[in-house]
Amino acid sequence: MELQEKKILIVDDEEDIREILVDSLESLDYHTCTAADGDEAIDIIKEEHEGLAAIICDLKMPKVSGDQVVHFVAQEHPIIPIIILSGFAQLDMALDHIRMGAFDYMSKPFKFKELALTVKRALEFRSLKEKQARYQEELEIKVKEITAKLNNSVIQTVGSLIMAIEEKDKYTRGHSHRVAFYSSMVAQAMNLSNEEKKELEYAALLHDVGKIGISDQILNKPGKLTNIEYEIIKSHPSKGVKILEPLKFLDNILPIIEAHHERYDGKGYPHGLIQEQIPMLARIICVCDAYDAMTSERSYRKPLAKEIALEEITNGSGSQFDPKVVDAFITTYNNILSEIT
Repeated sequence: MELQEKKILIVDDEEDIREILVDSLESLDYHTCTAADGDEAIDIIKEEHEGLAAIICDLKMPKVSGDQVVHFVAQEHPIIPIIILSGFAQLDMALDHIRMGAFDYMSKPFKFKELALTVKRALEFRSLKEKQARYQEELEIKVKEITAKLNNSVIQTVGSLIMAIEEKDKYTRGHSHRVAFYSSMVAQAMNLSNEEKKELEYAALLHDVGKIGISDQILNKPGKLTNIEYEIIKSHPSKGVKILEPLKFLDNILPIIEAHHERYDGKGYPHGLIQEQIPMLARIICVCDAYDAMTSERSYRKPLAKEIALEEITNGSGSQFDPKVVDAFITTYNNILSEIT
């Protein structure tokens, strides 16, 4: 419906003022409706707001006053411009109402040219606001579309990197996805934010990406590693950061990936961080990574029973692992993981 086809609501307790306004506006080809007080006006606005182009409202009225009408429209239907109709003594009050959200004011007695110009400006202002709203809506749609494309690119990039990891180490196929799944369950138990959960998911999926830069012979060695080989294995968190650094959209998760082998007691690697120095999300991955490593087959041993792995996790609380994370993991295990792992 075009603005010219919509009604202008006239709100005034004086019948002769309402009649003059109706005659004047209809001579300008505007449609009108009227209310004798603020209470009646608010009822009309509630029922017919989609068909109202603008409102002309007196301030001093019985029952519900004009300021309450201004407040209601500003809160519920701010797209509708309100023109305050004010006596000269009420000019300061009218200006206060403009600050509250009214579009403009006219003094009583008003002139026909003033009325025509003020209404024209009000409708032009409304038209501009509608265009801005449509532009904002279109912009938000475009942002969502671009974000979806970026998210798809992230997912594809992450998927490619995970495939590269698993091709290097046949014994850890599925490990990254399992660690990500366990971590998401623990995050739920710890009431982490949606943003933290998303960062945790990506960090868990990519926590071992540094193994791409380590020899297959070391990764798949069936016997015990030498000290030199073990030092090379310990370099994979830092190697992972180096690999991912060019992907700027993953900047937030780099400290998590680098710290996923740090220990709560400070005896981990690569930097010997202790307790709260270790990012919380890295502390979660540390527990979930250890559980999956113990319950999976490796080149040098058979998988441990999940009860034994859980006991090891419990025994490591306060030394290798953050006690809060261990508690959340045990809760998650008892409620969910014990049935599916």
